[in-house]
Amino acid sequence: MSGRDRYGGTTSNSARGGGGGGGPPPRRGGGRGGISSSSNRAGYTTTTTTNMSRSAPPQQRVGRGDAPRGGGRRGSEDDIGGRGNTRVQAVNGGGGGDDRYSRKASSSMGGGGMVAGARHVSINEIDDDKDSKDRIALRKKMFLDGGGTLGAAAAGDDRLRKIATADEELEGRSLRDLVDRGTLMVGCCLILIVVIAVTIPVALISEDEPYVAPPVPDPPSASPTMARQQVYWDIFDRLHPIAGGPDVLEDPNTAQNKALNWIVFEDGMELGPGKDHLHQRFVLMVIYFISGPWTPVEGRLEWGSPVHECEWEGVTCKDVEELEAELEGKISELMEVGREDGIKIDVPQRIINRLALRQRLVSGEVPAEFSLLYYLQHLDLENNQLVGALPAPLYKLFNLQTLFLEQNQLTNVDAIGEYRYLEHLSISKNAFQGPLPESFKQLKYLKTLYLHTNAFTGQVFDILKDFKELELVDLAFNKFEGSLPIELGEMTNLTSIFLGHNDFHGTIPTEIGRCTNLKEFQIDASHMIGGPIPREFGQLANLEFLKLDTCAFNGTLPPELGDCQKLYFLDVNSNELEGEIPPELGKLGNMKTLGLANNDFVGEIPAELSQMVSLEKAYFQNTDLEGVMPQEICNLRDRGNATVLEELIVPCDVECETPTCCTSCS
Repeated sequence: MSGRDRYGGTTSNSARGGGGGGGPPPRRGGGRGGISSSSNRAGYTTTTTTNMSRSAPPQQRVGRGDAPRGGGRRGSEDDIGGRGNTRVQAVNGGGGGDDRYSRKASSSMGGGGMVAGARHVSINEIDDDKDSKDRIALRKKMFLDGGGTLGAAAAGDDRLRKIATADEELEGRSLRDLVDRGTLMVGCCLILIVVIAVTIPVALISEDEPYVAPPVPDPPSASPTMARQQVYWDIFDRLHPIAGGPDVLEDPNTAQNKALNWIVFEDGMELGPGKDHLHQRFVLMVIYFISGPWTPVEGRLEWGSPVHECEWEGVTCKDVEELEAELEGKISELMEVGREDGIKIDVPQRIINRLALRQRLVSGEVPAEFSLLYYLQHLDLENNQLVGALPAPLYKLFNLQTLFLEQNQLTNVDAIGEYRYLEHLSISKNAFQGPLPESFKQLKYLKTLYLHTNAFTGQVFDILKDFKELELVDLAFNKFEGSLPIELGEMTNLTSIFLGHNDFHGTIPTEIGRCTNLKEFQIDASHMIGGPIPREFGQLANLEFLKLDTCAFNGTLPPELGDCQKLYFLDVNSNELEGEIPPELGKLGNMKTLGLANNDFVGEIPAELSQMVSLEKAYFQNTDLEGVMPQEICNLRDRGNATVLEELIVPCDVECETPTCCTSCS
């Protein structure tokens, strides 16, 4: 049985025919049609025409007067007997171009079937060349011979029309196939252009930076939240003994609960219940949630960073062995008994010994949780917004050596004596009032004490006179009263003492000369302190700063002050000093500021003062000095490449050229 190929041609089934062979199978772009011969059962030769694909060029199509072309070659007269002979053979053979239609006509009409078949073939041939006389004659002969078989011929015509319609449909379908193929090719070209446009820049970039394949990601692990939920209650059990109990730790409104949830679900360290610094980290975060958030420090690791808490800003740690050596074995004692009230926390390998939270805007009351770090040695909370009293548990930090609470709004440190190992205490610029707490007497190890700018009252030296270790005392800007005790002379470690702006009375004890380490002594704006300035100051070889202005000192200025070779600041302004200025002061070669104004000095300004080669400011105004300003002193204002003596103010009774020598007179 014959069928049509995808390009519209017809192939013959050799099993149905007599064994004749046609040309090669149709190819894309071949001729419109070819003629192949085969034999039917009656032995007649039949011809089959094949349609041309739409891709064939127009000049290859069969037209009027042209011989059919098959497989791209011209059929010769020797092979098929010429065009006319072919038609005669088709008529005589009783077989058309399609065996199916030939046999069906034969079976129903007998011999007439051959005529119908012949008519089928000759109709196709007549359509190919209407001008051929042979075909016209043949058509007449067919209709004349058909006679009573016109019905069969008409049926053949219907079949022929159907075949022609099928051919047209196949031809249109071939056209659509070609259009679809063209569209596909255009799309492929566009995709190729896009790929090239993307690939070329990437290739150019990769010349400088070779492509590095991304690392293969690890396979997904279990949900971290789920994993942490499994250890939540284990951590809970480890923390509630130091957090005030389970109820406190479960309350979502407490800082303890916030710190717990942070450690379990937010902390990048993901500590387990067995970590040695779990307690320490928890305590720090409780403090943070109580008084934070704090002012961040640029470039520093803030609290809550996913690193060890010893790396956080303001936190300093030591190895436990080093700290234990400093505390003479007290760490072992702490591990056994815990805090004095029985609360114990784990002592980690890296142990916090210093917290510095200065100027972090820590607000509210001082968190009692600081006391859980009972091995803490240094606590600095200066310049914050703390208010009220120190909480009682905070006094359990009996290892504390440094406590700085300056510039807050604290009002009560009554139990300060609990810090029996305290060495450095600053509670200046707060809101303290009244006498110092009696517990201060227990601070026998104090070395530095800052109490300035409060409203303390009372006899402060009744408490401090036995503090033999004191090195620095700052009591200025309070309302302390009483006299300066002779016990000052026993504070031989004193280097600095500031007593100004109080209500002290009396004189400076001569025993002050025993404080051979003294560098700074200041008592100013204390109108009830007077008498002569002790000559014993001249024994203080390390004295650098002496400020005695605005008091009631009288007598003469001790010439022994010239022995204080390190003295660079001397201010005795606004007293009742009299007599002449001792020329021995000229030995003070380091002197930068000399204030002698507003006294009753007489005579002339000694020329020896010109030996103060470092002098920058000198004040002699409002005195009874007179005479002529020594030229040697004027020369201090002109040192060639630098002017050292910037201010030189004298009484107007002193002859001094201004502004080349004196800057002004008064």
